[in-house]
Amino acid sequence: MNPLKNCALYSSQFDLEQLHELLRALYPQDRIELNEDKTHITVTHKKWFSKKTKGFNIMTSRTHPEQFTTMMQGMMNFLGQIDANRPLLQEKVLIKCSTLNMVIGIETDEDISEDFFNELLQLADQLDALIFWGGGSLLNAQGQLLLDTNGDSEVEDYTVTAHPSLLDEAQPQSPSGIQRKERSERILTEQGIPFNPHLPARAGEEHTRIRSLDEVARRAVALCLAALKGECLGAGESAEDTAALVQEVIDKYDAGSFFSPTERSFIQQHGAEQQEVISFSWGYEAYHVMLWALGYVQELGAPTQLCNVGQAVGYLQQCDTFEDFISQASFRDASEILDAADLIYRYNWVCVDSRVKGTTPPAGLNGGVAYERHRALNWLICYLDQEWDDVRTDT
Repeated sequence: MNPLKNCALYSSQFDLEQLHELLRALYPQDRIELNEDKTHITVTHKKWFSKKTKGFNIMTSRTHPEQFTTMMQGMMNFLGQIDANRPLLQEKVLIKCSTLNMVIGIETDEDISEDFFNELLQLADQLDALIFWGGGSLLNAQGQLLLDTNGDSEVEDYTVTAHPSLLDEAQPQSPSGIQRKERSERILTEQGIPFNPHLPARAGEEHTRIRSLDEVARRAVALCLAALKGECLGAGESAEDTAALVQEVIDKYDAGSFFSPTERSFIQQHGAEQQEVISFSWGYEAYHVMLWALGYVQELGAPTQLCNVGQAVGYLQQCDTFEDFISQASFRDASEILDAADLIYRYNWVCVDSRVKGTTPPAGLNGGVAYERHRALNWLICYLDQEWDDVRTDT
């Protein structure tokens, strides 16, 4: 292994205490220091007249959700654009990347020695981690090359594993969940869409909590207003005029407390970066799902087309107050919402699989629409009990 300093470990785990214990076991004779939020660990090895330090800088999907998501999207885009000699292996690596929760950046004043590299392999093995080495080589936990920028690899296959909390198999199987899976697969078959029969049944009514009517109505309004700001800025409206309009609507529905932390930051800032404008504008698709759950929209249908924004916004505009918006809703029952959540889970897998393979999704499926609906429905069914900014769309 050529000496260098640039190295990071990527793991599906996110338990900082577990990582601390692993490092203590790995370096029993050294001094280990943690910063206040436990996201930076320094290991100091002292000799008589010298000392060496190793730093472990940690980011997780829980400690830095927005930064972590942005970083992982960039990493997956980078790996997905490589012309791999083993495309199926590349696909599995990308699927593994979609399960990652933690990155550990290695900090050292010297090149990473063979001894230090072997220590990192022990840590990677305990964390079931990928190792990002140098300028673009991805290694498995045994130090073998999975993929580099030339598309080369040293192994023929890779087994994808993930943290148990990300797998619906960690939830008890139930007859309703199994029946729902079979129903979704029949729909996909009728639509001529190839699906993954190995995706598990999701949790049934027995093990699922559905958001309340009030929660869903608040989320709908928040999504609509954040998307409204994105839409206005994207259309060239001034930051001042956009802020005045959004504030007027916030006041109308007394919606100041409805936003997630990320949405609140976006709403309160002056203007926005282009990527934020695009990202929040997509929120109309999640808002459309909330309208469906509230009974304003009759059918979701397959995720093939963008929603009719004018019509969707009109449902809210016709209500003078937030109380009116709730009173005119007809909340769907849990079974309908779980049906839609199971089906979008399988639709989105098809879209992700197509993106990984560099092909167009079949039957006119729109990957962006599928993703936003999947996120919205996972929030509706309290998937992993995550709040809006942290909702995952695992496939």
